[in-house]
Amino acid sequence: MKRIVYVLIAVAVSIFDGCKSNSQKFFGDLDDIIKRGQLRAVTLESAISYYTVGDEEMGFDFALAQNLADYLGVELHVVIATSEEQLKKMLRDGEADFAAYKLPTTKSIRKEFLATNVETMSPVVLVQPRKNRQIRNIMQLIDKEVYVQRKTKYCTRLRHLNDEIGGGINIKYISDTLNIEQIIYRVSKNKIPLTVADKDVAELGKKYFNNIDIGMLISIPLPKGWIVRKDAPKLDSAINAWYADISNSKYLKYTSSKYLSRSSYFDLVVSEGYISPYDSIFRVNAEVLGWDWRFLAAMAFNESHFNPNTVSANGAIGIMQLMRRTGIKYGLNDSTFLEPSANIAAATKLISSLDKMFDFITDSVERKKTVVAAYNAGQGHIWDAIRLARKYGSNPQKWSNIEKYLLLKSKPKYYNDKVVKLGYFRAQHTSRFVKDVFATYNKYISLKIDK
Repeated sequence: MKRIVYVLIAVAVSIFDGCKSNSQKFFGDLDDIIKRGQLRAVTLESAISYYTVGDEEMGFDFALAQNLADYLGVELHVVIATSEEQLKKMLRDGEADFAAYKLPTTKSIRKEFLATNVETMSPVVLVQPRKNRQIRNIMQLIDKEVYVQRKTKYCTRLRHLNDEIGGGINIKYISDTLNIEQIIYRVSKNKIPLTVADKDVAELGKKYFNNIDIGMLISIPLPKGWIVRKDAPKLDSAINAWYADISNSKYLKYTSSKYLSRSSYFDLVVSEGYISPYDSIFRVNAEVLGWDWRFLAAMAFNESHFNPNTVSANGAIGIMQLMRRTGIKYGLNDSTFLEPSANIAAATKLISSLDKMFDFITDSVERKKTVVAAYNAGQGHIWDAIRLARKYGSNPQKWSNIEKYLLLKSKPKYYNDKVVKLGYFRAQHTSRFVKDVFATYNKYISLKIDK
C-alpha cells in the first residue's frame, strides 16, 4: 500500500515521493475516514515512533498505525510534527485523525482529547554520564544543571521535583529542535551534564551509548498513549477494538521485539560528530577509492548496520557482508573475516576492482550506482543487464537503463536471451539497495560531520 509522507518543519512543508501536498483539514469520525479511504496519523520522528532508513519507513508506532489502517481497510497517511505541541495543534486543527505517538495522558490531555487503550507505562529517569560517583538520590540534584526542553513533560516533571525538594535544581533549557534521543547523545558525549527521559527511550539509548547511567528513577511509572480528538468517539472505539484483537498476538510480540529491543534510528540520525565506531577505518579506505568516506560508511550501514559480527542467511560475513570466496580472494582468512578493519579493507579492494571494471561509464555518479549494484548482485548479473541494454538500444552508461534490464532478468524473454550469461535473477533487492545506500549517504552529508 503506497503511503504519502509529509514532513512539516515550522511552517515549511517538505514533500517526499514526488507527491503533491494535501494539507486539507478534516474533522470527521470513523465513517468519514472510511468514506475518504485514508487514515491520517500524526507522529514525531523518534527511535520508537517513526523514522526512515533509506526509503523504508520504520518505528514501533508506525508499524502499529499501518496495521490499524489495514484493519480498517484504508490507506495510511503520515504527517510528522516537530514537537508535542505542534502534534497536538495539528490534531486539534484537523490535519490528522489520531496521534500515532505516545503522549503523556495527563489530566489536561484527557480534558481535550480521548486517550486510547494503545498505552504504555514508563517512569522518568535521570540520564547521567557513567562515572565513579553516580547521583543516586534526589537531594544530590541540588546545585546541578539538568537540561530539558521547555513545554515538555520532562520540564514539567523536573519543575515539580524541584518544588518537592524546596528548590536548588538548576534547570537549563535546550533547543526545541532536538529530540530526546539527541539530548541523550549529548550527555553521552559530555556536552551536557544531565537530562531526564522516559525509561523505555533511555534503555534503548543505553544499548548504543554504554557510557550513560539511567538507574535513578525520578517518577513513578506514568501512562502515555495514542490520542484522538473528542469529536471522533467511533475512531477511538475502533482503535480500542483493534488493539484488543492484537494485544496477545504473535504480530505484536514480533513488532515489539523488532523495534523495542534495538533501533537503527540511533545508528543513523542521532550521532553527530561521528557516524559509526569505524569512521577512521572508512576514512583511510575511502582515500584508496577517491570516494567520500561517508559513502563507504553508507554501504556498510545498509549491509550490516555496522555490526561486524553479522553473518547473513546466504553466508555473507562481517561489517561489509562479503561472501567467503570473495573475502578470501581479497585477503581475508578465517581469523580476520569478523575484524572490521580487515573486512572493510577487503571490501575496498573489491569496490576498487569494480570501479575499474565499469570505467567505461564516464559519469562518476552513474558509475558509482553501477558499482554498488555489482557489489550487491555480483558483476555477472550487471554485465547481463548492460548487454541487454545495448541490444535493445538503451544507453548502458545510465544506471536507470541498467536497472531496467536487471529487473527484467526475472522474465523468460530476457533471462533466456542469448546475450545473458547468468540467467534468471530477481533484482528488486539490488534496486532497493542502491536507492538505500544513496539515501543513507545523503543523510550522512546533512549531519554535522567533518568530511
